[in-house]
Amino acid sequence: MSAALELARFGITANIVHPPVTDTGWVTDAVRAAVADSNTMIHIATPAEVADVIADLASDTAGLITANVLTLR
Repeated sequence: MSAALELARFGITANIVHPPVTDTGWVTDAVRAAVADSNTMIHIATPAEVADVIADLASDTAGLITANVLTLR
């Protein structure tokens, strides 16, 4: 969060992305079962889904979004 404050005067935004369990090849059936049984883990994301959020944050349309924690489902 301090980066967002320090860099704002330069027009640079800074946010934190907290992704869900992301299937990069390590997700086992046991992990899938744990996610399915969890009240807080809603979704196993693909790397592309997480990358899409980060790409959106890096775009000009997200210029007003800074100093946030984005918890992905």
